[in-house]
Amino acid sequence: MTSMGLGGVQQSIVPYSLALQKLGCDIQVLVMQGSGILRQLSDNGLDAHVSTLTRGGKLFRYLPHPGLRKQLQAFRPDLVIGFAQMGFFEAERAARPLGVPVITRVGSMRIPRLKSFHRADGWLATTPEMKDTLAGLGYPPERISLVPNFMAEISRQRPEHELASPPLVGSLGRFVERKGFPVLIDAIAMLHERGIAVRCEIAGDGKHFQELERQIEARGAAGYIKLIGWLDKAAKTEFLQRIDLFVSPSLDEPFGFVYLDAMQVGAPVITCPTVGARYIFSDPDSGEFVPLGDAPALADAIQRLLADDERRMTLGRNAERSYTARFGLDAGVRSLEQSLASMTALGKK
Repeated sequence: MTSMGLGGVQQSIVPYSLALQKLGCDIQVLVMQGSGILRQLSDNGLDAHVSTLTRGGKLFRYLPHPGLRKQLQAFRPDLVIGFAQMGFFEAERAARPLGVPVITRVGSMRIPRLKSFHRADGWLATTPEMKDTLAGLGYPPERISLVPNFMAEISRQRPEHELASPPLVGSLGRFVERKGFPVLIDAIAMLHERGIAVRCEIAGDGKHFQELERQIEARGAAGYIKLIGWLDKAAKTEFLQRIDLFVSPSLDEPFGFVYLDAMQVGAPVITCPTVGARYIFSDPDSGEFVPLGDAPALADAIQRLLADDERRMTLGRNAERSYTARFGLDAGVRSLEQSLASMTALGKK
């Protein structure tokens, strides 16, 4: 297995590794030095299975990584999984002399990106819509498996509690355009203009941090909207357990680990109908949708749910149950067992 960076795709490495262990597989996890996923691998007791690779210069990015090839030749895997675009490219080039199948865990719905995986021997799609899109590009349907993202953490249903005074709305993610945080800021400001007291904390970081700060200042919202920075795993769980409502205004999520983070602790969720959200919240009683980029509709939904204790608690309970049944480690083990057996039987294309 190979990975670079620390996005949603790369974060799959930890639960995948634990699931493969539960299936009795001998695994080797190969990551680049300095990758943010190394800490999470260590925290989950996977150090003995991890090897790090030195990054090559840009001039060599399209050549087989000599360290990766050497590691694969020594380990002699029956199957290689490449995570993320460059992770797959590196793995496929390095594994060619071995003659073993190289599959990719797909993390995008962008057609140019999907077309770049044409050399894969198999594709792990995270939603039925992604699976259909891959098949529509001409990839062999029998080599496309549905393996929804899953996490290693058990659910932690938070105790039912009364709304904070004023209520606290929370969100988290990378501060980039597609996450839609300006829409949430506008929605919270609109609620205050309606005379509805509500606080909002947004956890995360990214290149748009200063732009979001300026928007908060321009709306006169600094007293009740806070950017609280990036949270580690423990702090993120504590944050999600204390908020009254989780809102993800994301405009584009091929899947969305952030949804699973909130569901895992039973936080009631309002979000937009992205590809991932449509699949994850297919049960209308596990989450509420608002139109993409619609701040007034988002403000209305927040106001409505904060005033409806029964509906809010129902959403949280159902979200936690859905997480356990569909997106916990045991669910991942079942999905991987079926898909990897099929991929191994098919072999290389």
